[in-house]
Amino acid sequence: MNGNQPATDLTTVLAGDHRELDRLCTELELGQGSPENRKDLADHLIAELVRHAVAEESFLDGDGDLAEADGLMRQLEGAGPQEPRFERLLGGLIRAIRRHVREEGPAVVREIRRSCSAERRAELGRAVVERRDAAPTLPHPDLADRVPQADQLWPGPGFVDRARAALRTPASG
Repeated sequence: MNGNQPATDLTTVLAGDHRELDRLCTELELGQGSPENRKDLADHLIAELVRHAVAEESFLDGDGDLAEADGLMRQLEGAGPQEPRFERLLGGLIRAIRRHVREEGPAVVREIRRSCSAERRAELGRAVVERRDAAPTLPHPDLADRVPQADQLWPGPGFVDRARAALRTPASG
């Protein structure tokens, strides 16, 4: 591994996910931007959460807080940013993510450290990073103009399922 490659220990990857999810939640909690921008940011949060859940799910005992988040994501994918339920659902999703990041997430990281050797964690981390890099996902709204439309996984009905399917399909090549 050369000095330019990111750390791929699975625990480092998952902890980085937790930090990014927390940052996106904070950005949404600030309540800034137009309703459409908030919807775009919420869709980005959903995409990141799906990516994280797929990476972490084999290490969880049950779905925990992410099961609640999954239901909220599915409701949010069909909610327009002007609808009164949008902010209510988004608030519920943020609370579920915060619970996961603070409670369940660190327990998963500890369990992986306890049960896997450093070599195995590095192998699993590389596999997660490679799968993520190969799967299309919705970019952050600030980056949307830099990614060709054909390469983006657009939100809307079925977005959560399409994102999960894209992440679970092994990269070809």
